[in-house]
Amino acid sequence: MRRNLELFWSYVCGIWRLRFFWLSLVRNDLNNRYSRSFLGIGWSLVRPLAMTAVFCVVFAHLFQVNWREYAPFVLLGLTVWQFLTETILNGCDAFTRAAPYIRQQCVPMAIFPLRTVLGAGFHAIIALGLAVVLVWWLKGVDVAVVVCSLVPAVVLLFFLGWFLAIVCGVLHTHFYDTRHILEIGMQILFYLTPILYHPDSLPGQRHLLSWLEWNPLTAVLEIVRRPVLVGEWPLWAHYQMSLALLGLAAVSAIWSLKRRERTLVFWI
Repeated sequence: MRRNLELFWSYVCGIWRLRFFWLSLVRNDLNNRYSRSFLGIGWSLVRPLAMTAVFCVVFAHLFQVNWREYAPFVLLGLTVWQFLTETILNGCDAFTRAAPYIRQQCVPMAIFPLRTVLGAGFHAIIALGLAVVLVWWLKGVDVAVVVCSLVPAVVLLFFLGWFLAIVCGVLHTHFYDTRHILEIGMQILFYLTPILYHPDSLPGQRHLLSWLEWNPLTAVLEIVRRPVLVGEWPLWAHYQMSLALLGLAAVSAIWSLKRRERTLVFWI
């Protein structure tokens, strides 16, 4: 046990020693993405804002809710979902995209999914900040309380995205259909997760409500939404389910890297 902890700590220290390398990769990714762009980083806000506006026009009337309450609800849901989707789908290509670096030098493989998560997290933080400002403008909340209560949620989301990106990256190097399967799965899961609708707006849908209650992504959304929309800390049950999902992702990521990291170079 002690030996494993020492190896794990050494691995983490190795990632930290290479921080300038993977931070430069993230910076280059962002520069390449927005080079010669009119809005630049502003494009990271266009998609969630445009989708929020469309959903408000279509679903606010359908669910009979005020758009002032529905807009922040949807924007927060889309922000979290877009982050998870980007980390999962782009994480599939984390190792194949980094093939030139992996073939040249032995480095901790976890830094390449980390590169993906930091890029997606940059856009998520901007959208999350916009959502806080929107709620403050529409409803008036204590921004200091909201920010403090959001810190644990952001940390949890970051590590969840990192671990999922590692698992998806390892799977994709061995099974190239992984990304296509995940694209379909995430699209289905989008409608089975309360992103566009609140569970309270589905009276009588007993089976769907039961699924939403046990869906861990519902809890992940709540630890972000509740501080912003209600100004209160999330329920302990939401933290428990989110931490359970995080633990499962962490075990899967560590196990997959431990088994495949040394031979990964032969699959990319």
